[in-house]
This record gives sequence, structure tokens and C-alpha cells, in this order.
Amino acid sequence: MVGVSLDDVVPLHLATVTFPESHPLRGQVGDVFGFCVRHRQGVVLFDTGIGAGNGLVDRYYEVVHDSLEDALVRHEHRLGEVTSIVNSHLHFDHCGNNHLFPGVPIYAQAGELDAARQPFYTVPDWVDFPGAEYRVLEGDADLARGIRIVTTPGHTTGHQSLLLDTDAGLVVLAGQAIYSRAEYAHIALHGSLPGDDPPPDPEQYLASARQLIELAPRRVHFSHDREIWEPTGA
Repeated sequence: MVGVSLDDVVPLHLATVTFPESHPLRGQVGDVFGFCVRHRQGVVLFDTGIGAGNGLVDRYYEVVHDSLEDALVRHEHRLGEVTSIVNSHLHFDHCGNNHLFPGVPIYAQAGELDAARQPFYTVPDWVDFPGAEYRVLEGDADLARGIRIVTTPGHTTGHQSLLLDTDAGLVVLAGQAIYSRAEYAHIALHGSLPGDDPPPDPEQYLASARQLIELAPRRVHFSHDREIWEPTGA
């Protein structure tokens, strides 16, 4: 059931980071994306990037912020048009601007919300803030016509991705279920994970990645890669 057009799925560049020495990708520069999905019921945000004002995060990752509000304005939208938020997971670089949306429903898996309330998982104030309205899920769920949340554990226990039925075919917002276009292509070709940055739960991660690949999507977006996956000839 078509709910949006291909052009209604808009990547929002929200930050660049430099990975610290303790990270497997140390020294490399990474991107942080959220996504704006234009729907007849309003704007759906998938992930909200890194929040401002946390000195530890900013120093450790050398964060260069790109305001979520400015990113929306560049695409002729405002914060007040956002009617729902889906967090792929609740690490600091995916939920950091949730607090800009008090009273707006935020969809997260129960296991992810539980994990986010444990020490050292995320920035607590970016998860629990005045007016936070979580819609706690226990598995897959339909958000609106043509928009479906699916569980994709592996990077975290409660990771989820977004499936969008568009006029040109299925679009997948993978989040961090698959890290990049190159990783998607590797898994699709070899059926295995590359070895450069092993996920916390490789077995679940690979199963989730295969689940998304088997859907034969028209387009796949990733939370940390500017490149978009599309089938050859699309």
C-alpha cells in the first residue's frame, strides 16, 4: 500500500564526527544522518542526530553539528510539522534531538528503552526529558499507511528499521542494521559480514541484514553513510 513517493524520503545531514583512538574506525571521519519522511499525516523523523551542549561527546568525537531545525528548513519544513519520531536505537548519535519534540510520539522497542536507562549506554537527558512521549513497541508495527517499523537487532538489542512503500518500490531506512552501502553490497554478495568493524552481536546483525536484503528494496538509506544503495540499473 503506497503511502509516500520516492521524493518524500529526505536524508538530513546532522553531524560529522571523528572516531577516537578507542574506536575500531579510529581517525576516520563519519557522518550522522536523520531522515524526514513526508506523509499525508505529517512529517515522520527517523532518528534525530547528536544533541548540542554535551561537552564530553563533543570533545571525544570532535562533533561538527548541523542543526536539525536548519536541516528541516532547507527542505521547507519546520520542527512543528513533525508528528512522530522513530528512533532506530537510542545511542547518543541517534536520539540527541528528541528533546526538541515534547509531546510528539517517539517509537522505540521496549528492550531498547530499557537498555537506554542503564549506565553508560547513552546520554540520559536525551532520552528522558520533560514531555517525552514514548510509544513502546514489542516487535514490528505499522506506523501509518505505507510506513512499517521492523525489528532489526544486532547493533543493539532493540534496534529497528523503517520500511516505506513508495510509488517506485520499497525504500528501507536501515539505521545501523547495516552500516553502509559497501557493507550492504558485501553481505548481499558473500552472505557474511566484513571484518573491519564487528557488531556487538554478529549473528543477530547478519540475520537482520539478510532480512532487509531479502525484501529486494528499490533504495536503501543508512544512518552513517552518504551513499545510497540501489539495484544496478535503477
